[in-house]
Amino acid sequence: MGTIWERVSLFFQEDNRKATRQKTTRLVAYYWDGATPQPHPIRDISETGAYLMTEQRWRPGTIVTMTLQRDTGTEQDLLRSIAVQAKVVRQGPDGVGLRFVLSSTPRSKDDALSAGRTADRRTLLDFIEVVDAG
Repeated sequence: MGTIWERVSLFFQEDNRKATRQKTTRLVAYYWDGATPQPHPIRDISETGAYLMTEQRWRPGTIVTMTLQRDTGTEQDLLRSIAVQAKVVRQGPDGVGLRFVLSSTPRSKDDALSAGRTADRRTLLDFIEVVDAG
């Protein structure tokens, strides 16, 4: 359940979200923690961040690189998955709150899925739009 100080700090925590979160059940995240990557549900997402359902409790400030993947679409669908970096901003009882750290360099559609490259703002917005539309 946590120490008294953890519970008190949760009560006084401010919600600093800059964008409205959309609830989703159609999105999972994969990250590497030394074991075989497993899908972890994304509870909600916005253009600025997401809530990742996980047993991991990274410290706030930790940067996590992950692949977001829709559970629908075909293998040929270019926006079925994207790689993003996110900074842990809070811990919850069932996961962590993340703020996206987006590339400042726009990518062409052909370059969007290049190995080792993370999404820019436009790619992320396109991805979220497809998730919301489906």
